[in-house]
Amino acid sequence: MIKGEIEIRKTARYFLSAESKGKFSKVCFALHGYGQLASFFCKKLENKALQDTLFICPEGLHRFYLKDSSGRVGSSWMTKEDRLEDISDYVKYLDQLYLEFKPIFSGVKKVGILGFSQGVATACRWLSFSEYKFDFLINWAGAFPPDLPFEKAIHKMENIACWMVLGNEDEYISGDQFKEHLANLENRGFHPISKSFKGNHSINVEVLQDILKAI
Repeated sequence: MIKGEIEIRKTARYFLSAESKGKFSKVCFALHGYGQLASFFCKKLENKALQDTLFICPEGLHRFYLKDSSGRVGSSWMTKEDRLEDISDYVKYLDQLYLEFKPIFSGVKKVGILGFSQGVATACRWLSFSEYKFDFLINWAGAFPPDLPFEKAIHKMENIACWMVLGNEDEYISGDQFKEHLANLENRGFHPISKSFKGNHSINVEVLQDILKAI
């Protein structure tokens, strides 16, 4: 068996938390978790408490039925199958989206990334591999991927605000796992700000508002 590959054009979609012509102090690319749709994820970020930030919510390129072959649909950034190609594809896709909105960045104070769950690994890889500049990274309910090139990542992240956030009742990551992950990052020379809150595997708007104010 011989494997072959071709590059194709594909239409990717994204959602905005508000009209991009508005006045904002920050722009934040918000990367959803596994099995979510960007439209669902973006609705959470339309809250009035967050209206000072424009959230750009791209959707993973792999949509699928969450159960059997009908019903609710979700999307994913990648799987273990052809993972390196998928990573390369979504970095190019996100870079293109960055360029699409770059004209409005001159009117805001800071541009950053919020990754949720599987979107955390995506955010870390994008920030590490992209040539573009970001001012902050918020990793929510997820972890740095183990195969991340940490020297490159730390070089890109050492001068930006980086947060690691987890609910104390998260169904997928325990408090001990979170502490162990933070310790591993510290041992590698990376020192993010950690924050825990009372809640589960979801975005807490009040906590996110506090973090954005502190950045």
